[in-house]
Amino acid sequence: MHTPGPLKFGPNTLTIYQEGTGTPVAKIVGPGFGYPFPHELGTAIANGVLLAAAPDLLAALTGLNHMGGDERGGYCICPRKDGSAPDAQHSTACADARAALAKAGKG
Repeated sequence: MHTPGPLKFGPNTLTIYQEGTGTPVAKIVGPGFGYPFPHELGTAIANGVLLAAAPDLLAALTGLNHMGGDERGGYCICPRKDGSAPDAQHSTACADARAALAKAGKG
């Protein structure tokens, strides 16, 4: 189970916080923060922004592609419109979405 969103990113501290509680969730490594990684500061900030958006992106993708197994049945965003069909029968974008959901533990 991941930390529920919404999350926010503090670019000055390179820290991702849970919005509302302010609880730190993750620290992005970047230059000047005692880490020997060669990330440019801009890259570290971009990574933090993307990671903070992850729960919202996951929720949006889940809403567009559901593989069935409950009262909602199966639906998807490709022309097939049947989320319960095998992966090989879906468009590339739909199959990619299904793979991303599975990687996030939602597939």
